[in-house]
Amino acid sequence: MDLNHPLNCLTFNLQRASRNLVRGFEAAAKDSGLTAPQFATLSLLAEYGQAQVTQLADLLGTERTTLTRNLDLLARKGWIEEVAAEDARLHLWSLTPLGRERLGAAIPVWQKYQAGLVERLGSTDAEGLLSILSRL
Repeated sequence: MDLNHPLNCLTFNLQRASRNLVRGFEAAAKDSGLTAPQFATLSLLAEYGQAQVTQLADLLGTERTTLTRNLDLLARKGWIEEVAAEDARLHLWSLTPLGRERLGAAIPVWQKYQAGLVERLGSTDAEGLLSILSRL
């Protein structure tokens, strides 16, 4: 394989694979009403309890302004809420009971989708891919 050929560009191929994975998950999760970024955001809030916009943006690998728009949408749907912090300058977000319910309904869909991907790749390659992605 010629790694100097433009069609073997790592960025392009990772982006293409990412789009395919997102489309596949969103098709599988259509009935949950969650997009892939919404699922990831709700999952992170479930894991951390409360999180600042900056922290979430770093964990999601997205721009703060994009995330702020996405958080506002999730809040309008009643899935997350802004919570008071000791430092009034901080904007903390957490899941609402409705958000936990929505995420809970989507988890089995994600588990099935994830299991299908692991089956296609094999667990060794899936773990290797996660290892590689964590270095990027």
